[in-house]
Parts: sequence; C-alpha cells; structure tokens
Amino acid sequence: MFRFHFSQYVMPPPSRMQGEATQAYRYALMVSRGEPIPATDPLVMHPRGFPTGQNSIFEEYITGWLHRVFGGDFDVFIRWFCLAFPLLSIPGLYLWSRAAGLPARTALAASALYGILLPALLRARGESLYRETVAIPLLVFLGGTLEAALRPGSRKIGWSVAAGVLLFLALASWKVTGFLSAFLFLYLLFRRRPAGPAPILMLGAAQLTASLLLSHMRHDGAILSPGSILAAAAMLSRIPGRGVRRASRWIGAGSAVLSALLLPGSGGHVAAVALAKARFLFRHPGDPTLLSPDARLFWVGGYTSPTPGEFLWLFGVPGILAASGARRFIAAARGTLLAAFIPLALAGCLFFDRLHVFLAAAVVPVVAMAFRRNAFLPVVFLLVGAQSLLAPQSARAIEAAGLGFRPGASLLTDGELDGYLEWAASTGEDEGILAYWHMSGLTSAYAHRPVVLHTFFENRENRRRIQAFASVLYGTEEELAAFMAENRAEYLVYQADFILDRSWQGTAYLGGVVSPPETGAAYLMHYRPEALERLAPVWQGWSIRVFRLDGEAAALPQNPLFTERYRSFMDYDAALAATADPV
Repeated sequence: MFRFHFSQYVMPPPSRMQGEATQAYRYALMVSRGEPIPATDPLVMHPRGFPTGQNSIFEEYITGWLHRVFGGDFDVFIRWFCLAFPLLSIPGLYLWSRAAGLPARTALAASALYGILLPALLRARGESLYRETVAIPLLVFLGGTLEAALRPGSRKIGWSVAAGVLLFLALASWKVTGFLSAFLFLYLLFRRRPAGPAPILMLGAAQLTASLLLSHMRHDGAILSPGSILAAAAMLSRIPGRGVRRASRWIGAGSAVLSALLLPGSGGHVAAVALAKARFLFRHPGDPTLLSPDARLFWVGGYTSPTPGEFLWLFGVPGILAASGARRFIAAARGTLLAAFIPLALAGCLFFDRLHVFLAAAVVPVVAMAFRRNAFLPVVFLLVGAQSLLAPQSARAIEAAGLGFRPGASLLTDGELDGYLEWAASTGEDEGILAYWHMSGLTSAYAHRPVVLHTFFENRENRRRIQAFASVLYGTEEELAAFMAENRAEYLVYQADFILDRSWQGTAYLGGVVSPPETGAAYLMHYRPEALERLAPVWQGWSIRVFRLDGEAAALPQNPLFTERYRSFMDYDAALAATADPV
C-alpha cells in the first residue's frame, strides 16, 4: 500500500516505459499473446535486425506467462507486476538476516524497513520492467539460502541446491549477476572458515551450466569470464590438500583479473568506464576525445557515480541511523556473507549509481540493529517513511543548497511523445526510422516501426552505430544522408538537445565534438532547415523535428527552441522551461 501510494502520488512514473524497459514491455506482450520472441527482431537495428539471444529476456517470459494465466488489460497487469514482484525481497531479507544470526525482531524490522526505503522504491514504481525487477528478489533469496548453507549445523544440501537454482535464475535475469558471481566466488575462496563442498559445488555448477546454456552468456563468452574462472577455482579448492586450496585461490584470482582485462566480451563498455573513472578520478574530462567511444557512451546517468547530493537524498536518513548501529551489527554478523555484502554494495553504488538497489538491501539490517528497544522502532519507521514521502521536496532542497543534485530531465514530454508516436504509426510499416537510442525503444515498442538503433548497449554493433550517429550528426548533410541510406532509414528524428545539451550526457560529447560547427547538419536541422537539400522536415513537436530523406517538406509550427533569434539565451535549462511552459 505504501509503494502504491508512492508511485501514484509522490513520484508518479511516466505513462510509458522508458529506455531498455521498452523492449522488455514489447517482448512480454508478445509472450502474453502466445507469440514467440523471434530469434532476430526485425524492428530493431534495422535492416539486419537484432539477435534477441544476445540479451537476457527471462523476465519477459515470466511476465507474459503470468498474464496469460491471470488475463485482463496488459498495461494494468504489467504495472502491478512491477509493483508487486520486488516485494518478494522483503521475506528474502528476513531469511538472510536470520541466517546471518540476527535476532528475529531485528530481521523483521530490517525487511519491513526495506519496503518503505526510498532507494528501494525508485525501481519499483510500476512503470519499468527492468532486469532488476526480477533479479533483485532472486539475489536477496540467493544471499539468504547461501548464508544458511554456510552456517554450521544447517542442512547444507537443501540450502545449497536452492542457492544453486537461484544463482542460475539470477544469471538468466540480469547480466550484472555475472559480475556479482565473481565476487561471490572470491568470498567463498578466501573465506576465513572454509565453505563446505555442497554450496561450492552447487553454485559452481550453476555458474558453469549457465555460461554454457544461457544464450546471452554464451554470446558473451561467459565460460571464460571472471565469474566462471573463479567458480572453477572454488570447485578445485575442495580437492583435499592445503597446497591445492592455496594454489586454487591465487591462480583463480590471477586468472580472473587477466580475463577481465584481456577478454572483456560484450562487457567491454563496462571495463572502458571502469578504467576511465580510475584515470580521471570519477570526473568527466572537459575534452571528450580523452575518453574512448565506449566510455563516452556508457558513462551517463545510471552508470555514473552519485554526487554528494544524490547520495544524501537516497541514503542520508538510513546512513545516519546505520552509523549508530554499525558496531552492534559487526559484533552480531562478523564473518557472514551479509557483512561482506555491505562494502561490496557500497562500492557498487559509488561506482555505478544504478546499483543503489544493492545498497538499499544491504543497509537496512544495520539500521535495524541501531536500536535495542522496541520503543525506538516507530521513530525509525517514521523517519524512513517520511524521507520517501517527501522525496520531491527534499530533492529540491538539496539542489537549492548547491550539493550537486540534479534530477534526470528530458526536453521530451509525454504530450509531445503522444503526438510523435501517433505520427510514427502513420508511416509505412517497412520505412526505417533513425532516432537516438532512447527514442528508438519507444518507437519500436509503441509505434511498431523499424528503428536503426537499439536500447541495449550489450550488442557491439549497436554501440558502434550509436557512436557513428553521434559523430555524423555534426558532419555534413551529405554524410548524414549517406548514413541514413546505408541503414535504410527513410526518417530521422532530430532532438533539440542535440545542440542545446553541451553536458557529458549530450550527443555532442558522445560524438567527441567540443563545439558543434554551424555548418554541420545538426545546426542546419535545428535553425535553418530551409538550407538543407536532401533532408526535408515533415513533422515537429515542442522539442523534436522529423526529417525525411529526399522527401517533400511540410509546413512546420513556430517553436522557440528552433527559432534562431532566441539562440543567444536558449541554453538547456531555458529549453527545459520552454517545453514545460511554451508561453
């Protein structure tokens, strides 16, 4: 009930799914209708199509099959699924806390606190079928079952089998699990009290089997990934002999490091960002050419590091409460997997802000340990709940204080998107549309038209296309027209932020352009479309224009974002205000 209120009245989500969730929505809808997800999706990465086996699509099958059972309106069902499924993390956290040796009252308080914690709510508002929607509950239950399997005197076989199954399912759900599993096997290898053979063999078998059977892991060469190498080393460490155990540890760890550096697979963009962050101390350089194209593409919102203001917004209240409970928690949970998970979750969040979902689960047991008396718990719940209910107000206060907090914003509004998708659906079914990756997902999922780019970065060809588009956008009109012709795109969606957004999240930075030339295609499409020879404007909203290659121009409405006389004071913030209040 609390989460429903939050998603309905506190921070209501967009009416449509965004980003990568657009394709998850489309595939889940296909499953619910009894249609098979094609091996090659013809609507994305037009004209060659996208090999769907390169990406994990486990949650699409779960959602689609469940909707076939329950029926009803699909949009209503998927919203409730995205609200309800993450609630499974609550009993999972209770299990994990109890298995780690925390008192029952503390475990119950921790799991209940998670239900109303702000960073746990942001990915569970009902609008986004993200990978972690399904993966986080699986991972929390994995932590609990493995903790129970490692506990002295427990029924290790049953818990170990459950942990192996959950690891396999989590690997099927979310590629990030592959990175987590590497740390999991490191923990098992170097644990002070050696783990028994049952959990290691079950988890190792799950990791290696998933690497061979799951199509997206096979595509990544996961059998040679750090997780699989460490899984094999952990299994070898169970061979009797102290020397064997020591050799397995260090040979496995060294081989995993070499694998991460030399065999990045489709996770190469992750490695590129990690190296760039280490080189530039987590700050984007002013010159984009100092970064590799993959680092420029991937080092954006969701994969950047949280600013002090953002971290305060998410974890200020629970962080203060956890500080007072840290000593008691360490005394109670020393040597457990739960205790080891906390620094890993903190490091993950500081490295990639999207991973605050891990830290949200890790921090609540420490918060719950802060208070010895039941009388204090209502105060804790009141503080944590108030932080969530007042999230918009606290965000504005933090930003006003100059702490570097800025919520994600877009010039594209839902109203403009309505008009664009209605227009896109009126085009020919085989006419390709070239749009930036986030618009591509919306176009293919809601207008059912073929798009040149894709919302998933795991595909190397798609990343190269996005990078090429960002570069050619600021070249000549003829170069852009050639790029469209090569990819059989009849239409191009131009967004005002291609010129107005000069931040590290803009296409100019992605394309390695410090100062977009006024003779380039982007400037002409923005301010002087009449000077274009091959690209004719055919539709316009408040922040986007659509051009047709070698088409006939249509009369466009006036718009301050595209009017050259406003150029001197129309920066990104002013453009954002103009889309909200055009007058």
